[in-house]
Amino acid sequence: MPVTGIVAEFNPLHSGHELLISYARKDLGSDSVVIAEGADFTQRGGIALLDRYSRAECAVCAGADLIAGIPAIASCSSAEIFASCGVSLLYACGCDTILCGYEGSSSPEESDAALIKLIASILTDEPSQYKKVLQNGLRTGLSFPKAREEAILSCLPGHDDIRGLLSSPNNILAIEYQKAITKLAPSLKLVLKKRKGQGYNDSINDGEFVSASYIRRQLSCGNLSAVKKHLSSFTYKAIKNGLDENLLLSDRDLDLPLQLALLREKYKGLSFSRFLDVSDDLSNRIERLLPRYQSFNSFTDLLKNKSLTASRIRRALIHILLGITDHDLDLLKRCDFRPYLWILQASEKGRSMLSHIKKTQGIPLFMSVNELGSYKDMILKKDLEVRDIYRAIQISKSGILIPDENSRRITCGKAHDL
Repeated sequence: MPVTGIVAEFNPLHSGHELLISYARKDLGSDSVVIAEGADFTQRGGIALLDRYSRAECAVCAGADLIAGIPAIASCSSAEIFASCGVSLLYACGCDTILCGYEGSSSPEESDAALIKLIASILTDEPSQYKKVLQNGLRTGLSFPKAREEAILSCLPGHDDIRGLLSSPNNILAIEYQKAITKLAPSLKLVLKKRKGQGYNDSINDGEFVSASYIRRQLSCGNLSAVKKHLSSFTYKAIKNGLDENLLLSDRDLDLPLQLALLREKYKGLSFSRFLDVSDDLSNRIERLLPRYQSFNSFTDLLKNKSLTASRIRRALIHILLGITDHDLDLLKRCDFRPYLWILQASEKGRSMLSHIKKTQGIPLFMSVNELGSYKDMILKKDLEVRDIYRAIQISKSGILIPDENSRRITCGKAHDL
């Protein structure tokens, strides 16, 4: 039976996400929908509004069957790493199709899909023309995304329309999904669905569909009523409970933890470049500008220059906070981005899929770390460490004692505390 996979953060889950899950069921005829969900720190460099278990439960209530957690190392890494891990986990779960939303052009979805496949092949093969223009762009001071765009255009004369495709974070992820499929799971098919309403960074309320970033901005101002119509009853309830108990997190909650992490590393006398995505130049800038640190967002702005985008800097700072290094990423790559299947939530149908997945995949599958006994590989240890950091920030903000992973059990698709 057809099984469709979706890579998502659901930060938070909104009507556009529900439409995507519904599209997988009704239009693609999928028997099951599997989600590879981001961890508690996000791909664009930040912290998730709700913990990943709450988001996973919302996804099951929205019609998904199985929610597999993306390891933290990949969740807050580049689009390439995030997509590779998501695709690899969905492939391990038995998916035959990857469905993703994208910022559509005026062309039909099939035409955009063909163009995205062509762009992905250039980025995968890296022909000499692409490399030459990319290096020239970087030498002249272009940011990496801009230099890459010019390099791709040089390989596709007459396709100036791709500038629009390359400017959206969602389209960049679609390209990375296609690259990951080619490298890790060539039997999978990528299906695109044009997003309705706002793009990722839009700041206005555009009718029926709005972006997750718009919802987060409204919630940061206490305007839950302004976004209620864009949330299903279960997501609204999760967010309302989070607001009432002071458990919703935002980038402001990273201000002090990040500053303490940066100071800790500074006085070790070691370069920040040992952390993932931190170049020697960025390491020097962090050390030089650290006395001017006031907050996560203001420090990001302080560190920006022509060659470093805000997203790249934010991810680098998150890696320092979480202690994620190049070695951690190497471990993830060695296992083809699927070290294990940590099932966060499952419907009854999703639970029925688990035994078959376990038989056909030679990797650990679990819903609770208590099932693993003494097994704790380095990637899982990092996942547990990151969970504890998120938990500590929630406890500090709310004053509520939140159970750790060893005190959590899963029954009937819902998480309960022991």
